[in-house]
Amino acid sequence: MAGVDLKEVCKDYPGNVKAVIDANLQIADREFVVLVGPSGCGKSTTLRMIAGLEEITSGTITIGDRIVNDVPPKDRDIAMVFQNYALYPHMSVFENMAFGLKLRRFPKDEIKKRVDEAARILGITELLDRKPKALSGGQRQRVAVGRAIVRKPAAFLFDEPLSNLDAKLRVDMRVELKKLHQRLATTMIYVTHDQIEAMTLADRIVIMDKGLIQQVADPLVLYDQPVNKYVAGFIGSPPMNFFKGVIARAGGGVSFTDGGAVTVPLPPQLAKLVEGYVDKAVVMGIRPEMICDKGSARGWEAPSIVNAKVDVVESLGDLQVAYFSSEKNSFIGKLEAHVKAEHGQQMDVAFNASKVHIFDAASEANLTCTARKYEESAAAKEPAAAVV
Repeated sequence: MAGVDLKEVCKDYPGNVKAVIDANLQIADREFVVLVGPSGCGKSTTLRMIAGLEEITSGTITIGDRIVNDVPPKDRDIAMVFQNYALYPHMSVFENMAFGLKLRRFPKDEIKKRVDEAARILGITELLDRKPKALSGGQRQRVAVGRAIVRKPAAFLFDEPLSNLDAKLRVDMRVELKKLHQRLATTMIYVTHDQIEAMTLADRIVIMDKGLIQQVADPLVLYDQPVNKYVAGFIGSPPMNFFKGVIARAGGGVSFTDGGAVTVPLPPQLAKLVEGYVDKAVVMGIRPEMICDKGSARGWEAPSIVNAKVDVVESLGDLQVAYFSSEKNSFIGKLEAHVKAEHGQQMDVAFNASKVHIFDAASEANLTCTARKYEESAAAKEPAAAVV
C-alpha cells in the first residue's frame, strides 16, 4: 500500500492539445479519491499517466517513495480495473483471476489461496468454473475487480468501472466498492463522469475541467464551499440555480438583485464578503434544496420571498421538484410532498438567504467561499497547492 503524488504533471498531444495542465495532487495511503468531470476534462488521461499507460509530458509522479516517470506499468505495483472488464472469454473465472499471478510465476498453492480469498470477499466463489459469457454484467465486473485484488497492489485504479451497468446495479456495485475499500484498507483512485457516484464513494473528490484541477476536497466541502461557479454547478442534483445581477445597497445592508422579481437581502456574514462589489456585476447561486414554498421555510433565518410561476412539478414521492419562472429567470426548488403546486400557479417562494453563493461575473470565483480564502492563503505559501 502506498500514497500517490503528482507534481506539476502535464500531458500534451500533437496539435498543441493540452489534456492535463500542471496537475498537483497528493493522495494519501489508504485514501479513496475520485476524479470527476465531463468528457474530455483530463480525468482518464491523469489516471492512465499514473498507471503508466500514457507518458507524461512534464512533471513527476510518485507512488510510495518511488518516482515512476520511467517505470513501465507492470513494475509500478498498481492494478487497474477498466470500463469494459477486459476478461479473456476462453478462460474460466478462476483462470482470469489467476492469470496475472501465473505470469509472475507465483506457486500454485499461493495462486489458489489468493483467488479463493478474493472470490469469497466478492461473493463469486460459486462462479469460479464459469466462462465470462455465462455471467451478468455485474458478475463480470466483480471478476475484473477480483483479478486486481489477487495481486495485492500498492494502489487500485478504476476507470469508469460501472458505466456499462444498469441504474440499479450501479447503486449496488457502489455499495460493494465502498465496502471493499473499507475491508482492504488500500489506496483507490477512481474516475467517473457521474457526480453522484463521486459524492457517495470518495473520501476526497478531484473536480477537473479542460485539463485543470478546479478543486480538491471532501464531498461536503465541495457541496457547501465550491471555489468557483463551475464546481458549484457540477456538484448537486438538480444543479445549483444561477441568477445574473448586481450587489446593491438597501435598508442599511446589501442585497443581490437581478433587476426583476428576485431580490435577496444578504445576511451580515455574507454581506461583509461582498461589500467591495456594490454596483458590480455578479452571479448569485442557490441550490434547489434552499428554495421552497413560503409556508415550509421553517427554521430558516429571515428567508427572502419571491413571487414566481409554477411551470412543471415532478413528484418523487417524498418530495416534489418544482420548476419556476420569474420576471427574468427560471429556477428549480424542492417542495414537501403535501404542498399543492400546479402548472401556471403563482406561488410565494422562499429563498434561504444564508445559503446563497455570490460569484464574480468575470472570473467566476466564489466571493463567499471561506474554503477558497483558505486555499488561496495556502497557495501563497505552497506553490504546488492542489487547487488550480
